[in-house]
Amino acid sequence: MRVIKPNEKISKKELRYFANMAGRAYVNDPVHSYATKNPERRVRFVSHFMMERLNTSNGEDYIYIDDENRGICVWRKAHNEYGVMDFLRCADWLYLYWFWPNTLRTLKAYSYLDVKVFDEDTWIISPVFVDPKYQNQGIATALIKQGIADLAPLGYKFGLEAQDENNVKYYEKLGFKTIQHDYYEKINIHHYYMVYDPKESE
Repeated sequence: MRVIKPNEKISKKELRYFANMAGRAYVNDPVHSYATKNPERRVRFVSHFMMERLNTSNGEDYIYIDDENRGICVWRKAHNEYGVMDFLRCADWLYLYWFWPNTLRTLKAYSYLDVKVFDEDTWIISPVFVDPKYQNQGIATALIKQGIADLAPLGYKFGLEAQDENNVKYYEKLGFKTIQHDYYEKINIHHYYMVYDPKESE
């Protein structure tokens, strides 16, 4: 397992590789399904969207990568939010031209998600995904557990935001607890804020 720490970076080529993986992995994600109705277009959009997001994390966050490049987990400080300027900083103008309505709908949906419900000493999973060909093999679990093992001794708590009840059950098995649940009827999205506190598991 590789760990990319803050102030370290991986290449744009590798970022693109994982962004394309995200397009396949998040094809049924509730937020992206709301923002981009056509599944084929959604895969392309998420790949571009995630490239911007991973580029923002590159050099700022902890990035855990499976040894065989089958999955990735990004740990980001809860109050270090992704914003519009982050996307413009790594602008793919062709992407913005073709997908600007999808981008606006996605950012609008995410605007409901208040990361400040977490304490400042919390690192959140943002994002984690595995190539669909290798899902359900424990890869994401290993990446998450290693991040917790490395960062917990530094006194941090851990959080995440989930929109799928099946994902909530998965994270509960890892020790996360839901601290807040919201439902946005207009866009039909449930939102679960979950926290793992290492002190409670001692």
